[in-house]
Amino acid sequence: MKLGALLIGLMLVIGAMFLPALPQQILFSKDVQPILTKECSNCHGAKKPKGKLDLSEASALKSLISVPSDEVSAMMRVMPGDPEQSYLWLKLDHRAKEGSGMPKRFLSSKKLPQDQLDLIKAWIAGGAKE
Repeated sequence: MKLGALLIGLMLVIGAMFLPALPQQILFSKDVQPILTKECSNCHGAKKPKGKLDLSEASALKSLISVPSDEVSAMMRVMPGDPEQSYLWLKLDHRAKEGSGMPKRFLSSKKLPQDQLDLIKAWIAGGAKE
């Protein structure tokens, strides 16, 4: 009887080693805002934000969630739960049909590092939670 319980316990431990880790909840203020502040706020800051998009810490969330894009008014800047219908995601992924990819640099635009893109996409897909 003890051997059976030991084997079951061992199988559970070994099985748990192969389960994927549960994803942590991605929060805007903790995970996404620091990226936007570093990469985007030079142009989309509180003073004269380009495209009327203020990504400063005080305004970013309310400027993004379910707000129509100025370039493509049929799309929301961020559609919670749907990155492919979120204009911010398409701009960051350099697939927007209007305008250029973001963030812009002096003569061109660059893509964010893949881990940052993955984080922002997961945040939107997860419901764009604060």
